[in-house]
Amino acid sequence: MKRNDWKKILILLLSLIFLSGCWDSRDINYRSTPILMGLTKDEDLFHVYLIIPVSVVSEQRNLAKVDGKGITIVDALEQLKKKIETTIDLEHIGFIVLDEELGKEGIGKIINTFMRMRDVPGTPAIAFTKEDMNTYIDQMIDTFQKVGVPIFGFLEKQIGWEINTPEVILWEVYRGIHSYTSDISIPLISSNKNLEMDYFGASVLKDGKIVETLDSIEVMLMNLLNNEENVIKTFVTIDDTTNVELVERDVEYDYKFRGDEVDLTIRLEFVLIVSEAEDHLNDDKIQKMFEEKMKKDTLKLVKKLQGKHADVLGISNRIRKNYTNAELKNFLEEIYPNININVDVEAVIENNGKLRNLNNDDFEDWDKEKQEQD
Repeated sequence: MKRNDWKKILILLLSLIFLSGCWDSRDINYRSTPILMGLTKDEDLFHVYLIIPVSVVSEQRNLAKVDGKGITIVDALEQLKKKIETTIDLEHIGFIVLDEELGKEGIGKIINTFMRMRDVPGTPAIAFTKEDMNTYIDQMIDTFQKVGVPIFGFLEKQIGWEINTPEVILWEVYRGIHSYTSDISIPLISSNKNLEMDYFGASVLKDGKIVETLDSIEVMLMNLLNNEENVIKTFVTIDDTTNVELVERDVEYDYKFRGDEVDLTIRLEFVLIVSEAEDHLNDDKIQKMFEEKMKKDTLKLVKKLQGKHADVLGISNRIRKNYTNAELKNFLEEIYPNININVDVEAVIENNGKLRNLNNDDFEDWDKEKQEQD
């Protein structure tokens, strides 16, 4: 046999190895793909919960809970894996829920661990829960299996309370914790026996630790000031009898430097539709009431965050290019709290909804014509 023939045979045999498929492949029936992870602490041990879809013969969808404890998060996951016969695949986790108490202690190391773990993606939505983690997980599963409500669906884009919730994923939390000029806010939730869950606003993290809590109205303002796209078509309550709908809005930040002093003017422009109001209130009055409320609430929110040296509004990020790296290290402690803030609000009322003016002549003519027909 010729020498070249041996080479061809050798190449053919090697090719057969690659045609044999993945050597470490595992049948999908032997894989479990959790959709939610819960994390709390039981004394000195980390306690990890997973919610896993379970395959059944019928068309009914079922969920199962599995948990494990360990001295580290990875150890807790390893203990958890020993309880089930299938391989745990964390690459499809969509949501991570943390005990609020962990946030008060600081979650910097926890977030670092998740980012180091190669089988955990950087995209799960993050939230804190106020209640016992075991109770929360059980309630979520029970609600889903009774009414089929998607777990955590309200945090998805264009679903549920998006205007009043911050939208934050794992890698954004990591970035916020390690940034010199920005902090992060995380939704604060609990389960609910009648609905999918209750929403309590958002926790503000500074250096990975909760330092403040924002209510749902403050979160809406935060989204407005961050120029989030999902804040249009939103209703704002001015007082007990007056509501308007935001149709359009624009936000501008104007910075001026006077030596070491920084002056910031936040300009907010809105187009409104009057949704609910007393008959005696005209457009000018409603417009003025709205402008005064927005100015007052915005200033209050900014001052509240400046007092905690926490910036979740992006104020510091917009001027960080004017400072050296050495100055940025202490920016949130020394410069940000002393920025002079002014707020200008301008509103235009597009229309008054579908209400008729009972005093105009057209309506009187229409009413007379209707009476004659009757």
